[in-house]
Amino acid sequence: MAASRHDCSAVTAFPDSTYMASQLKEPLEDPKKQSFWMPGNYARTVQRTDRSFQACNDVTACFLERAKVEKQYGQQLSQWSSKWKVVMDSRPVYGSLMRAWQCFFASTERLAALHSSIAQSLVAEEGERVKTWQKETFPKKLCCGFKESYDNKTSFSRAQKPWTKKLNKLEKVRLAFHKACQKEQAALEKEKQANDNPALSEEKKLKMAEAKQRAAEERERARERYEKALEEVTSYTPRYMEEMEAIFEQSQEEERKRISFLKQVFLSIHRHLDITNNESVKAVYSELHQTLMSIDEQDDLKWWRSNEGPGMPTDWPKIQEWVPPVKKLKRKRRNQKGKESRPVMIGGVKVRALYDYVGEEADELSFRAGETFLKVEEEDDQGWCRGVLSGGKEGFYPANYVEVAE
Repeated sequence: MAASRHDCSAVTAFPDSTYMASQLKEPLEDPKKQSFWMPGNYARTVQRTDRSFQACNDVTACFLERAKVEKQYGQQLSQWSSKWKVVMDSRPVYGSLMRAWQCFFASTERLAALHSSIAQSLVAEEGERVKTWQKETFPKKLCCGFKESYDNKTSFSRAQKPWTKKLNKLEKVRLAFHKACQKEQAALEKEKQANDNPALSEEKKLKMAEAKQRAAEERERARERYEKALEEVTSYTPRYMEEMEAIFEQSQEEERKRISFLKQVFLSIHRHLDITNNESVKAVYSELHQTLMSIDEQDDLKWWRSNEGPGMPTDWPKIQEWVPPVKKLKRKRRNQKGKESRPVMIGGVKVRALYDYVGEEADELSFRAGETFLKVEEEDDQGWCRGVLSGGKEGFYPANYVEVAE
């Protein structure tokens, strides 16, 4: 009877469980998780298509948000630069030190433009790239979700249906066998109790023995049915596994393409974000470093001496000659006088400027003391003459600012 109990426990294990376990390279993280091979558990593989589509949506949303961060960062850099440029202009910084400080702001503006371009690239290039690929890769079936999900579910279900029937039959005969084992065990216990009871008649003890024998025979018949059903399942399992593997590998290939595409997307995003390898960024910091290294305290001190210190040009006290005042002319009166005929000197008279004069109107001459030119009209009633400079420009000048040159 001990052998019978051993057989009863041994056959409860699934016959090809060892073979199936050998197909898994790593143990399942959750030991209670049902195997892919069990009925309906292909659903996780079917659902992977929908989850992959959602993952693409998440990737797009994730990096669109990163694009906003890049854009905001660029704006903040520009705001920082504008604010501190104003502050810098009001500080007593000069020379090479000022150029170095200014270079920080110039480099910041270039970095701000770079981060803005990164934001634009993430949206315009990568975002649109993923959306376009999604439309091509995830065709939908009317009222049935994605075509790939529908096809996988249909194929898995078709391949698993006959094996599931055999498995259900096996489960029924297994339960019947276990029930027969329980009946046999109960008959054994009753027989033992009867044999240990001296007050029980031999007739009842005989009946107990006969009941135990019938239970043993029923257990053997149940075992035969169980073994037969088990053989059917075992013989069909290789075909079942082959069909399921083929469908699964098709699903794997589609998923491989998706992973490969997203890998390229991630690499492209990395290329946009990795400004450490951006030549323009390298140039920004290289120029900034060169400018900082060119700070020269001696040059700056020399500049200050020349522009704010003892080196500044100074008008030391000296005799200042008196310069006659110039009577302001009334423009309308001058124009009217200009229309009137005034005597014109043939060939002109050579005159020499006694003082510097800067013309205040477009029709006035400008000259320096000592400069010679020609007077071509006599002095008018406002004290102005018309002359021609050596360069050919003609205009008015105050008569008392010149003398006839000998």
